[in-house]
Amino acid sequence: MGGAGKTGIRVRHSRLIAIACIAAAVVFGLLALLSDTVSFVGAMVPIAFLGFGIALLTRYYLIVDENAFVVNALIGSARETYRLGPGDRLELDGKRVVLINAGGRRRLRGVTGWLANRRDWAALRTWAEQRRVD
Repeated sequence: MGGAGKTGIRVRHSRLIAIACIAAAVVFGLLALLSDTVSFVGAMVPIAFLGFGIALLTRYYLIVDENAFVVNALIGSARETYRLGPGDRLELDGKRVVLINAGGRRRLRGVTGWLANRRDWAALRTWAEQRRVD
């Protein structure tokens, strides 16, 4: 389970989106099985949806601590790391995250609340507010 740790937080992907992907894999898989002719692409679609759904359930979306804000790619090993300095703060502006530092305001690319687990997103909001006060 995600949530606040002593110095940071881990945010999981939305379970709803993951379950929707897995359900789509089942539906497309059944359609492929019931079809008279199935192309290679038609057979791979359910496998892609299943892999995507499992990846969403098993990987963290965001990893945040006192020094960095890491955004993991949905698939693959790519990640974007934003360094956090002592005076930097995070603002959750609706469903987006904004980094505020001496250089100004910067919206963090690829970070949206609808992709995040609701409880973990709420914990991130609380963590960011506590960091702002400290």
